Amino acid sequence: MKIIQVGSGNWGRSWMEYIKNDPECELVALVSRPGKNLELAKEKLGIPDEICYSDYDEALKLDCDLVVIALPHKLHLEYARKAVEAGKNVVIEKPLCEDLEEAKQFRDYVATKPGQHVFVSQNFRFRKQFWQIKSSFGEDGIGRPQWADVVFRQGLSHRPENSENNWKTDSWRGEQVSILFLESAIHFFDMMRFLCDSNVKDVYAIAWEPYWGKIGDYQSSMVILQFENGFKVNFDVSLCSIGFETGWQCNWMIQTDLGAAEWKYDGPVDLVMSYETEGRDLKEEFYFPGQDRAGVLNELKKGIKGEPCAVPTVEDNLNSLAISFAAMKSIEEQRVVSMSEVL
Repeated sequence: MKIIQVGSGNWGRSWMEYIKNDPECELVALVSRPGKNLELAKEKLGIPDEICYSDYDEALKLDCDLVVIALPHKLHLEYARKAVEAGKNVVIEKPLCEDLEEAKQFRDYVATKPGQHVFVSQNFRFRKQFWQIKSSFGEDGIGRPQWADVVFRQGLSHRPENSENNWKTDSWRGEQVSILFLESAIHFFDMMRFLCDSNVKDVYAIAWEPYWGKIGDYQSSMVILQFENGFKVNFDVSLCSIGFETGWQCNWMIQTDLGAAEWKYDGPVDLVMSYETEGRDLKEEFYFPGQDRAGVLNELKKGIKGEPCAVPTVEDNLNSLAISFAAMKSIEEQRVVSMSEVL
């Protein structure tokens, strides 16, 4: 799979590592403005000068199977639209963009380009334990999912002297519409949809910034989500927790009609079954495309051929992005918000 990548920042360099480590992938062009990020990419990843482009239009003249957009959120659709206009398949980093109406317009534009495929990378859904839980659902397995308690706690601002945390709020990341909902929570909204194979029906949320918060915006929230298939989630998310931090993929307790599965700190899944179904266990053999963007790339190889894949399309991902905006609307208006109001 021949790939053009746009962006050479921290996340862009991370993408290039995954591309480099995949024997079926070839980076044919890196589009980046000159400067520190580009020099780091060339030095650390051995990117040759001859595939580095500052002119995006020139790079798009190359033959490729996929364009990877790894830029600040506000630039996603500008660069994605150009790639689509050039007849390329595209994968855009999450979130699709920071404006829901703009996302809908882009969705409608993509629909006018049959045969081209535009995806959104939601890399957090590519966790082996998560796929194990999902594959184990069913009447003959661990039961059908009923509800979940999902907790995300990270301390991104309570130690202002810790430079490792500063990237979360410095520069463009701190300027986005909501660092809580568009940088963080959207990962988990997408995971919830993927887990239960359903879209959200309505959302109720409250949010606050603790007095020690540093960004002048919501950094903690409690969200209740009801899904169209009856699944429910109680979601607790905080970007400025003091202690007891969770793994980056959240801590999950998933109740089924036959038992409960718990996944914490990226460790193994614990399972408790009801007395009628004692002895049942999680599947040990199940399909898993790979961890993080290794899995994204493997699924994209299928998706660009028109085959079903686990990387969401723009049309599908709009349902995850809209949850973030419904939650923000719920906070502002202090009421339950139906997804039909924002979609």
